[in-house]
Order: sequence, then structure tokens, then C-alpha cells
Amino acid sequence: MSHPRFEFALGQLRAEHWRLFERLASEFLVDEFPSLRTTASPSGDGGRDGEVFQVDEDPRTGFQYSVTVDWRPKIRATIRTLQVTFPKLRRLIYCTSQEIGAQADDLRTEAWNDFGVQLDVRDRNWFIERAATSVQRATASEELAVAIADPLLQERKLVKVIATPLSNEESRVALLQLALNARDRETDRGITKTSFESLVKAALVGTSAEDMRTLGEVQSVVCSYLPGANAAQVDALTLSALNRMVVKRGPVKQRTDTKSYHLSFEEAQQWKESAAAYLLDQCEVEADLAAGAYGLDTVLDQNYELLRAEAVLLRQALESLLLQRGEAFVDAVHGNSEPTTSLSELSELVAALDLPLRLSSDSAAQAIGNVLAGPSDRTKNHLTRVLDAYTLFAFLQQTPDVQKTLSRVFSGGEIWLDTTAILPLLGEMLIEEPSKRNFTNLLGAARESGISLAVTDGVIEEIEAHLENSLLYIRMAGEWRTRIPFVYSAYMLSGRAEGSFPAWVSDIKGTDEPMLDVELFLGHHFGIEKRNLSYLADAADTELRGAVQELWRQSARRNRRGASDSSTHRLISHDVENVVGVIEHRKGSPASPLGYSAWWLTLDGRAFKLKEWLLDQLGKNAPASPVMSPDYLAQILRLGPLRRELGVRDITTMPLTMSIRMFEDVPPELIGIAKATREKFLGFDELRIQREVRDALNRSRTPLGKESDYASVLEAEIADSLQPS
Repeated sequence: MSHPRFEFALGQLRAEHWRLFERLASEFLVDEFPSLRTTASPSGDGGRDGEVFQVDEDPRTGFQYSVTVDWRPKIRATIRTLQVTFPKLRRLIYCTSQEIGAQADDLRTEAWNDFGVQLDVRDRNWFIERAATSVQRATASEELAVAIADPLLQERKLVKVIATPLSNEESRVALLQLALNARDRETDRGITKTSFESLVKAALVGTSAEDMRTLGEVQSVVCSYLPGANAAQVDALTLSALNRMVVKRGPVKQRTDTKSYHLSFEEAQQWKESAAAYLLDQCEVEADLAAGAYGLDTVLDQNYELLRAEAVLLRQALESLLLQRGEAFVDAVHGNSEPTTSLSELSELVAALDLPLRLSSDSAAQAIGNVLAGPSDRTKNHLTRVLDAYTLFAFLQQTPDVQKTLSRVFSGGEIWLDTTAILPLLGEMLIEEPSKRNFTNLLGAARESGISLAVTDGVIEEIEAHLENSLLYIRMAGEWRTRIPFVYSAYMLSGRAEGSFPAWVSDIKGTDEPMLDVELFLGHHFGIEKRNLSYLADAADTELRGAVQELWRQSARRNRRGASDSSTHRLISHDVENVVGVIEHRKGSPASPLGYSAWWLTLDGRAFKLKEWLLDQLGKNAPASPVMSPDYLAQILRLGPLRRELGVRDITTMPLTMSIRMFEDVPPELIGIAKATREKFLGFDELRIQREVRDALNRSRTPLGKESDYASVLEAEIADSLQPS
């Protein structure tokens, strides 16, 4: 059972709260040590904080209660002092509000070997795990939460540290409530209903039987959250939400004679617990960002407090990005183009925020990118619900009836995949932990929702050519002069032996009918079918074909490094087949850009310029763009009608974002490090070798790696391999 308010309170304890923690620790220990007598005082206590008296009055166990962050020197100093003042002491129980865990293992060994003292550390988690094990402990936990957590969870203080991209403080409470109600959106209930119930709860935060709000006041507050929406519609949806929530044992209580409302006591307490859990998750995000920033600035590396302060600013920048992504999704649903966000674009966003960061905007973007590339489960879940909350908030400000809008959004059908979307699937096969296979999980969730996935012959040809290029890289050894192939890089950076790479590729394709092998492999492992579009593309209007062809010809050739005209033409023809073929396949589907049942999924940034390009070339008769990004697909799966087809596991394993990833233009030095590390640990267990390789690469990746245009890099590799031999 979790106790977020208690956990939050423990994390907020400072030196001035010393007496509160002493009382808490004594209450937790008294069941185990009935004769415990508190002897500590801030001015001095002979080096111990409590003492267990035995029948013979010869104490063998001492206690120390401490809230200090610098626990390591504190413990060492205490043990040394006790050797003088209480030489018979053989056990020290160190109770602390800090989170220590296994970090004290070396001190335990040191205390026993040097002083013959058994060190028993009871840290924050020890208290949290035992908060409900007795009435006495539960009461003490609640008392601490009331004294420390509740004042900080009051609305006027809470809004200072949450949803900082929103300037309006009342809107921050609304955003928080939308995030807290994320679990409600996993049910079959309509999003409009759950969203307005969240907004009503936000409007009633801080109310009680003694401090109620009238219907008009509640409606006014909710309208202030959504200034651009139709006020009459918002008032009606607010009243409807209130009527649903004032049922018996509901979260809202009503005084019928005055038509006044307040949160029930139970709901108010639950709100505090949920808000505390939100802040704890936010702290976890900041800890991850601090780790992501480590190594980017020497001063920050040497000063933990400065690093954590920097992490708070990085979290604010990250939330600004999530707000931008949420608003962009809403714009895309309403027919506008999808933006993509690279690390360079994130750097520009950070610079525009003008935060007092020590890191440069490029380094800040790198730190955020490090976290987004591999967030912990807790960080990922928190950021996902924050992103969804920002998205819903943006929806509600434009269209209060979100359900009506989202019900018209893509709710099944077919998605054709670009080569840029297939190769990451192959690379993710090298990741041991299935939950970390972001792209694989995203497409798996799409299939579970009823979407069919397809590729054309052209894409299969490009994949086969890329794999052959990867094998050629090994055979050419030091003679290779162009970029290192993506799949080969992924294989080597996973820590595996280069000599096993051909066998790994052989699992995907053989030598007799390699394209058929790739087709069957994609179908077996990923449920992707071959479905050509050439007959549709060939029959399309020549003006449309020419416009699409020209966009790819203009924007795609810069990084090809001398590929032949024939290979260039084949690549363009593959792209044209996908784009034009999907457009033609849509004929007969709903005219609204919200409801098309056929799309083209790609990571190619230039594809997202297609809408404006077609409008410029073809005018008002231009068809809607069929391009879909992985981020857009993930948001649709989480918020759209397809979410009803998915289980909780499918939703939680989807990636937070795919657009902001550092697909590195891998330098040869990194491959050299991988090989050298394998040589160094030759003879060790294979898993140990792979771990050592990954650790060595992580230490070297930041200074050596650089962001690259992933789609252009792949195209250049494939174009090279498609040249006539």
C-alpha cells in the first residue's frame, strides 16, 4: 500500500524538523524496543540519540535520528564518538529521512571490520514500507503528513511548482487534475465526461463543508480554464459533471438549498495523496534529468545542489516541449501539418524560454534528449500523463466536446510503413528488455487495436539492400568511406561480437530469395504484410505524381554522396508509390482529414512538408497529406476511440515520443571502442561482455556522437547499395 503524503513529507524534512522526525522514529521503534528512551537533543547527546535499556542497565544498542543529507560523514563521526563515550556499544541503528538503500553497504563493512559495530540503517523506504504495519505507526505517519505535507499541498503553494509553462495559476490546477485522472481515460467512459469531471474537481480544490462554492462560481472557474470556448456549452457540461458526481458516496457534496458544492472529505484526502504522488514523480523526472545532464558541465558535476537546481529548470523546459507537442497534436487533428522536433529544434525552444540555465541550449537539449531516449518506467509514465493532460487541455480550449472531435479521428484501417519505420524494428530486436522496444511496442499496440500494417515491394527492396550494405561494411574493413550502416551500428552498439553479425542477418534473409525472406520475416515477427500500391500510383493524376516526385527530388538528394541516377530514381519511385498510392487508396473514404482510414507512417522529416507543398503546387484541389508520425499514432492510440481496444499494458508500453531521438551518425571511433572493449573482456560471460561494451559506449557517446538526419542517412546508405555492381 502506498502512502504518497507520508513519503512526500519524509522527503521535505529539513534541519528545523528534527524533533518531528525524532518523534516519528521513536513511534516506529517502540514496538521492537519497548524500553527505548529518547535522549537526543540538538545541542548534544554524547554521540547517540536514543538508548535501549536492558535489565542489567548495560546498553548494547544505540540509536541516531537524523534528517541530514550528508549521512555518510554523520554515521562515521557517530561511530567514532561512541567508541569513546560508550565503548561497549555493539550495534548502531541509524534512522534517517534520506533514501540510502545499498549505498551504505561499504559503511556497514567498515563499521564491523574497524570497530566491531553492527550498523543497521533504517532509511526513508524502511519507514514507508512499515507505515501501515500497526495503528501506532499509521498514526505517527499521518501526523507527519499533516504537519509537513499538507501545508505544501495547499493550492496556493502547489501551483508554484507544477505546470510551469502555463502562466495562469488556476489553469495549472486544472492541468494537474487532468493528469491525476489519467486512469479514468483507460476506461470506456467518454473523454468529455472525464475531462469535465476533472475540471470541476479542480474548481473545488480547497473547498469543504465550511467553505463551499455556488454553481455559478464553479461554472465561472471552469470557464476561466477555457477562455476561448463557448461559455454556454462549458456551463452545460460543467452542470452535467456536477450532477454525475453528487450521487451518494460521490466525490462531490451538494447543499441543495443554496446550490453550493464542495469536495467530500474522502475526495479531498485522496486529492492530497494524488498530488503528493504527482510531486514525487516530478522529483523522479528531475533526478533523471540530473543524470542526463551529468558530464555536460564540470561545475555541475562537482556540485550536487547546483545540478539538482539545473534539473528543475530542465524539467520546466521539458514540460514546455510537452505543451508544444500537445498543442501540435490538436492542430494536426484539425487538419494542420504535424511538426517534427529534433534536438536542434529542441535547443531553439530552450533558448527561446530564456531560463537561467547554466548549460547551453544545445547541452540542455542533449540532457533532455538523453532522458527521452531511455526514461525510467516511473519517469515515462509521469511524462506520458503530463503530455496527455496538456493535449486534452489544448483540446478543451478549442473544442469543449472533445469526445465528439476525437470520435471522428482515425479509428482503424491500414498504415503503410516507410523504410525509416522498419529499420528501427530490426535494431530493437537487439534490446533484451521487451518493454524498452519503443517502436515495436507502438506498432504492436496499433495491431492490437485492429490496425493492419503493410509495406510495398519497394520498401522490402530497400531493407534487403540495407542489410546487404551492412554485410559489405564488414568485408570492406578499413576501405569503407561513407556512413556506417544503421543496422550494423545498432548491432555493434548493443555489445555483440562483430563475427556473429552475418549469422544474425541470416535470421532475417538468406541468399537465394532474400526479398521473399524479408517479407516473410516482417510478417512473422511484426505482423506486417506486403501490399503494393503501384497500380494505384500509376493510375493517379500526372500532376499529383509530378508534384510529389518533385518534392522528393528537391529535398532528398543533398546527402547522397554520389549515388547513381538510377538508384536515385528508384528511391524516389518508392516514395511516390507510397504517398500517391495511399492518397488514391483513400478515395471513397470520408472527406474529413480526421477520418481517413489509410495513412503512411514515416520518420522522414521532409514528408511533413507535403501538405504545404501540395497546396502550393496544386491549389485548393490538393488532396490531404497521408503522412503520419509515430508520435501522432501514439497520441491517437492513447486518447482516440482505439484506446477502448487496448489493454493497460499496451498503453503503458508505448513510447512517450519518437521524434526526439538521437539517431547518431555513428563515428568509427565508437565502433572501435566496442571492439576494443570486447577484446579486453574476452573470456568473460557473454552478458558481462555486452554490459561492459554498453557502459564503455555510454561513457564515450556524448563527446563523439552527433545528431544526424536519420532519414537522409538511411537514404544515402540504401542509394549506395542500390547502385549497379
